[in-house]
Amino acid sequence: MRQDPSEVLPESTSECFKSNVPGKVVLVLLPPRQGTAGPTERELRPFWIPVTNRTRSTASRGQSLAEFALVVPILIILFVSIADFGRIFGTEINIEAASRDAAEVGSNQYLAKPPGPLDMPAPAGQASYYGPIHDQIAKVVCAEMRDQFNTDYDSATQTCPTMPLVLVCIHDSQDTNCGTPAFGASVPPGCADMTSALAAGPTPDQQLTVRRWVEVKTCYRFTTLVNVPLVSFGEFWLERTRQFTIPCYFVRGTPAEDCG
Repeated sequence: MRQDPSEVLPESTSECFKSNVPGKVVLVLLPPRQGTAGPTERELRPFWIPVTNRTRSTASRGQSLAEFALVVPILIILFVSIADFGRIFGTEINIEAASRDAAEVGSNQYLAKPPGPLDMPAPAGQASYYGPIHDQIAKVVCAEMRDQFNTDYDSATQTCPTMPLVLVCIHDSQDTNCGTPAFGASVPPGCADMTSALAAGPTPDQQLTVRRWVEVKTCYRFTTLVNVPLVSFGEFWLERTRQFTIPCYFVRGTPAEDCG
């Protein structure tokens, strides 16, 4: 490195300083003081430190990547959590619609083939009569919820043996199958409403009214997308109970509220 005579500083100044040359930090060799031997150009050359725009840009990119790596997981968890809330809301609507539609189908099935005259109290219940109606009602729930992630829908039999769980009761005071979940499934503790109904001894009583109705309870295990260590929403059990009145409007001369 050649020394520019115009950049020579007095002896009282430091022996090195930052050059005004853009983009570089330069060590400038000053005249040796009396009685000392200054470093040669060859000795100073390894200490030349170039600082270019490329160096600054690389450091900036590295910092940005580090910040991005810290923020991305938080953003992903936030977006997936929002998606989970939307999925829960959509699943609840699906369960509610499926339960109501199934109760309506059961009501129409009962009307199409009643166990006895509708202007008279229902005859003694028989499992052979109520069992097929229960299965038909449960199949409606299975079919309408077949697109849900945890539903084990069997298209050949149109059943869902384990999920969702369906409990049907026809309130005509004679239904013998009110305490039996559809397709022989076992009710897990997560289905609190269904478990309480079974523990209380479900009954088909008409509750001191002359009206008859179909009651459908549906329970579904919902699995969230956010399921990673330290940040997991786990699983939820979603339940709905819907009822549909069995009218007897086709019995001439009998008001709907006075059905047997």
